[in-house]
Amino acid sequence: MRRSTASGLLALALILITVAAYWPAGRNGFVNLDDDAYVEFAPMVNRGFHPAAVAWALTSVHTANWHPLTTLSHMLDCELFGIKPAPMHWENVGWHVLNTLLVFLVWRRLSGAVWRSALVAALFALHPLHVESVAWISSRKDLLCTFFWLLGLAAYVRWTAKPSALRYSAVALCLALALLAKPMAVTFPATLLLLDAWPLRRRPAVAWSRLGFEKLPLFAIVFAHSAITWAVQSGAGAAAYSARIPLDARLGNAVVSYVRYLGKTFWPDPLTPMYWHPGYWPAWAWLGAAVVLAGLTLGVWRLHRRLPWLGFGWLWFLGTLVPVIGLVQVGAQAMADRYTYVPLLGVFTVVAWGGAALVATNRRRLLVAAAATAAIIAACGIVTRRQISTWENSLRLYENCLAAGEDNPAVRYLYGVALQAAGRPEAEFAAQFRRALDRAPDYVNAHTQLALIALRHQRFDEARQMLEQNIRFEPSNASLHSNLGSFWSLRNDFDRALPCFERALQLTPQAPGLHRELASIYAKLNRVPEARRHYELAIKYDGWAFGDYNSLGFLVGNLGELAESRRLFERALWLEPGNEFSRRNLAALTQLERARGP
Repeated sequence: MRRSTASGLLALALILITVAAYWPAGRNGFVNLDDDAYVEFAPMVNRGFHPAAVAWALTSVHTANWHPLTTLSHMLDCELFGIKPAPMHWENVGWHVLNTLLVFLVWRRLSGAVWRSALVAALFALHPLHVESVAWISSRKDLLCTFFWLLGLAAYVRWTAKPSALRYSAVALCLALALLAKPMAVTFPATLLLLDAWPLRRRPAVAWSRLGFEKLPLFAIVFAHSAITWAVQSGAGAAAYSARIPLDARLGNAVVSYVRYLGKTFWPDPLTPMYWHPGYWPAWAWLGAAVVLAGLTLGVWRLHRRLPWLGFGWLWFLGTLVPVIGLVQVGAQAMADRYTYVPLLGVFTVVAWGGAALVATNRRRLLVAAAATAAIIAACGIVTRRQISTWENSLRLYENCLAAGEDNPAVRYLYGVALQAAGRPEAEFAAQFRRALDRAPDYVNAHTQLALIALRHQRFDEARQMLEQNIRFEPSNASLHSNLGSFWSLRNDFDRALPCFERALQLTPQAPGLHRELASIYAKLNRVPEARRHYELAIKYDGWAFGDYNSLGFLVGNLGELAESRRLFERALWLEPGNEFSRRNLAALTQLERARGP
C-alpha cells in the first residue's frame, strides 16, 4: 500500500473512532462547574455577537482569565445556536477530531513514521484522561489552545526547512492565538527546542545558543502574556490559593502529581473533575514520588543518545505540565485531568516508538504487539465513552465523584448547589453543605449557603453568626465582609452595612461590585454625592455593566444633567442592545427634553 493511501485511510479511521467514542457527548447538558460563568449565565457571552460584547471579550477578564479567543468562540456558539448545550458539545468534539488529525499529520511530518504517528494520534483521541477537555463545555480553551499549538509546530517545521520572515511570523501568530485561548501555551517555545534535538535533529549542527537565540521573539511573547495572566488572576483572586498553601506544600504536591498523572495514564481509574489539594502530603508519598521521578529521569538521561525519542517524550511530559503542576496554585485542586491534554503527547510518543523498537526485529512480536495495541485502543474507547456519560449533568457529575472516592468539601458543596438548582427538597441540599463542613469546618462557601437558608426561614441571628464566623476564618477575604454587609442591607440596617462594605473595599479597592453596593445604599439614604461617586468608580473599574450606566443616568437625570444622563443611557443601550429598561429610560428622557423645550 502506498504511503499516501495508508495515511489517508488512517486519518479516516482516526475520525471515525473519535466520533464513535465521543458520540454520547451530544446528549450532555451544562454543569455548574464554570459552565454557568462561561456561557449559561454570562450575559456578555450568551446574547451572541454585538459590538460591545466583542470589545468586552478582547479587553476584559472573563472567569478570572484573559482568553479572548475562547470567549469569542463561546459567543459564536450562542449567536448561531442560542444557549443550547448540544451544539456546544458537538463543537468540542469537532475540535478534538481536528486536534487528533493534526497530531497524526504533524508527528508523521516530523518523523516520517506513519504507523507510529497514527498510534500517538489514536491514544490522544481516545485516552480517558482527555474526556474532561472535550466533554466539558468550559474546557473549550484546551481544545483551541492545542489546535493552534499543533499548527505552530507544523509552521515551525516549514520554517526550519526554508527559513523566512513570513514563515517565522506564522509560528509567532500560532503561538499568540494559542495563548489567547489558554495561557498554558507558555511552554510552546521550549517544545520547539525539543523538536530541534529530535526528531528534526538540528543538533549538533546548530549550537544550543543559536537555537535559543532564534526563539527569543517567541519567548518575548510568552513573557508578555505571562505578565498579563499573573496580573489578571491575581486581581481576580484566583491565585490567592498560593498564599493559602505554603510553597513547600505546593512543591510536594507537584512531585506527587507528576507520578499520579503517570499512574492514571496507564490505569485511568478513578477519574473525577475535582482532586482536592491535601495541603501537605505524607513524607513517604512525596519522597517516594521524588525517587520515582529521579530514577526515571536518570534512566532517560543514560539512554537519550541511543534512544532520542525517549528524552523527547519524557521532557515534553515534564515540561508542558510545569505551568499547571501547582507551583503557582490557581484553584483548590491538586491536579486535573484536563491538564494532560498536551503533556501526554510525550508519553504517547515514548509508547509508540518504544513499542516499535521492541518488535523491530521479531515478526512474532510484531503480531502480538499489533493485537495488544488494538486491544488497548479499544479499551480506551470503551472507558472514554463511559466516562463521557458522567458529564451528562451536574448531579451525575458529582455523584460519580463521590462513587469514585473523591469525597471532599468542594464536591459536597457543588453537589448541594446542583441539588438546589434541580428543585430537590431543602433537607437534601442542606445536608450536603453540612457534610462539606464535616470535611472542612472552615469551608466558607458552605457556611454562606447555610446562612442563606437560615435567612429564607428568617433565622436572622443564625445567619449573622455564620457570616461573622466566615470572616474569622478568612479575615482578608473581601467577599465575606461584603456578604455580611449584604445581610445588614437586607435588614435595612445601613449603619452596620456601610462599615462592612468599606472594610471590603479596603481589601479590594478596585472591586466594582463593592462600589455598586455602596452606591445603592447611599442612593437609598439620599446621599447623592456619595452615590454618584461610587457609581462612577464602579464604571471606572468595570465599564461593561450596563446596569451601572442606567443607575447613574437616572441619578444625574434627577439632578437636571440631561445631556450626561442621555450619554449614560445610550452607553447602557450600546452595551445591551436589547435591554428594554434602557430604551424606556431614553424615551422618558426624550419626552422630558421636549417638555423643557429648546
